[in-house]
Amino acid sequence: MTTRNLDALFNPASVALIGASARPGSVGQVVTANLLGGGFAGKLMFVDPKGGEVQGHPVFESVAALPAASDLAIIATPA
Repeated sequence: MTTRNLDALFNPASVALIGASARPGSVGQVVTANLLGGGFAGKLMFVDPKGGEVQGHPVFESVAALPAASDLAIIATPA
């Protein structure tokens, strides 16, 4: 088994965070803060049905509304 197909998981060029949030203490807010503060150099795209903006970044209302496909999607929504 090769690991070449795991490159997008371990070294993504772009990440879509589904469930991005500015609500303090939410999983989406914590993951958003970690992505922005952790030095990720790739493209970040945030998704939440409410849209708007999170920490100065646009939030798209759906995955279909994203301007491009991402290498990695993180789902941070309630069960």
